[in-house]
Amino acid sequence: MALKIAKTFQLKQPVEKAWVFLSDPRKVAACVPGARITEQIDAKHYTGTISVDLGPSVTDYKGELEIVNPDAVNHSLELFGQGHDVKGRDSVSMKMTVELHALAGGGTEVTGVSDLTMVGKLAQIDARIINEVSNILFGVFTKNLQERMDQPDDGSTPVETKPISGSSLAWQAVKGLLGG
Repeated sequence: MALKIAKTFQLKQPVEKAWVFLSDPRKVAACVPGARITEQIDAKHYTGTISVDLGPSVTDYKGELEIVNPDAVNHSLELFGQGHDVKGRDSVSMKMTVELHALAGGGTEVTGVSDLTMVGKLAQIDARIINEVSNILFGVFTKNLQERMDQPDDGSTPVETKPISGSSLAWQAVKGLLGG
């Protein structure tokens, strides 16, 4: 199944500070529930994991991330990622473009567009459910991102964010689909 997801949000920080943070996959991954960069292969290639809590079990995914065409002058980049669950049943690939724009008040507008391709059990899930789950995870990500950007950067390795409970996520998605 192929799916396009587009998101826009604003940060309080100026575009230069937002760029430094958002162009570092280790910092970004630390804002994504259950995600972690495990290795930096070179300046543009990383490996990582993400854990998804599905109630009584946790499903782990392993993957690779490549930063393509980083443009520090125009504050844009492309990412290509692919991964699979450790049991080999599901796989996901993603191409994402990210653009940052300075706002008049000194903040930053961030726009991201992702093209996802899912294979396996994930591909059998209704696109509306995937979109609603995406909205929930996006909300948690942007909250974590703003909180971390508000803290002084001490140069230490970011601490990963725990996975969201699958049952909690499912309940929130159902409520969202039903309008509240």
